[in-house]
Amino acid sequence: MSYLSILRKGKDISTVAFTEFALATRKCPAHLFCFFEGNDNPYYMPRIKKFTSNCFPINCGGREVVLTVHRLISAKPEYSNYKKAFFIDRDFNPPHTALLPPIFETPCYSIENFYVSPDVFRKILINQFHLSEITDDAVIELYLKTYRDRQVEFHNAIALFNAWYACLIDIRNASQTSINAILEDKLPKGFITLSLQAVGCHYDLEKIKNEFPQATEVDAIKLQEKLTAFQQQATKHHLFRGKYELQFLTDFINRLVSDSTNPKAAKLKSSFAVGDASQIKQAAAMAFFSPYAETPNSLNDYLQQVLSPA
Repeated sequence: MSYLSILRKGKDISTVAFTEFALATRKCPAHLFCFFEGNDNPYYMPRIKKFTSNCFPINCGGREVVLTVHRLISAKPEYSNYKKAFFIDRDFNPPHTALLPPIFETPCYSIENFYVSPDVFRKILINQFHLSEITDDAVIELYLKTYRDRQVEFHNAIALFNAWYACLIDIRNASQTSINAILEDKLPKGFITLSLQAVGCHYDLEKIKNEFPQATEVDAIKLQEKLTAFQQQATKHHLFRGKYELQFLTDFINRLVSDSTNPKAAKLKSSFAVGDASQIKQAAAMAFFSPYAETPNSLNDYLQQVLSPA
């Protein structure tokens, strides 16, 4: 699909989202209308409801669609008095310029990145697996150390792939042309292996090119510069592609509860608060672990702003 075709498709979807908003204003004029990229409700809605119970979520289906809907609404003065909130992921794009009405953009790659810090993992162990901070403290610390160690190895392993994709985004933003590389929610099969003992890296730039043969060519010097810059960042769990970060979290938990050498595995599996923890999927994790995910101050500030009287 050409870049122009993608834009046209996005425009069609944005028209649907805009129409839904226009119709909803007649029934819910006092609500906060929330425009999301996709199925981000499990993260955002509990946080929004701390400020208001009157909210109307609209799934736009993508970052560019949210921005297009924002432009459509902004161009019509008759909608200026309705409360509106727009939520987008940063991805590998530069920070978005300030707009009116304001838009919330994640300070990290995406909302998935809010789920994967060691502190969040600790909360999951305590609250979802019912490990006691008193009687199970040694076990919690062991799991945390293993998580941190594997996460460092994981970030080292996926740095090249993230740098390559970030370079493509730079090219797309500069040229406004298609980069011919659509990523799945999970890493390409065989690129990375994960066990509780180690993370293995099984790809290089040549394998990336073979996996995405139609992708725009990335300049080798710029790729190395991007990779070096990424490797110097301390908070890679915020920097790298969020869906891969969430994949690491769910895969790690799945291995933790199915590890036959782990004497606590059976207890973890049976005590998981919402059922079997041996096959947690990424989509389910967004809902299960939402209460423990990070909430940036900028999100709370934004919600207060859009709900304040004009």
